[in-house]
Amino acid sequence: MACPLTFAASDRTLKIVEIVGGERAKSKLTERGFCVGECLCVTKGSCGDLILKTKTSKYAMGFGLASKIIVDEI
Repeated sequence: MACPLTFAASDRTLKIVEIVGGERAKSKLTERGFCVGECLCVTKGSCGDLILKTKTSKYAMGFGLASKIIVDEI
């Protein structure tokens, strides 16, 4: 079942199914490699920030931007 990244369980492989929000948020996420179909994992979250692991990198992302990424568990 698809849900925002902020509600996803930690240490699970997730697939991006949609990015919601305005053009600025979408372009910011796309520039960082977060596109529909990409897989990622939430490795740690604290103080409202999330640590995201992709195939090649780790990113720290704030709650607001992370809530615009809709994911589904694989």
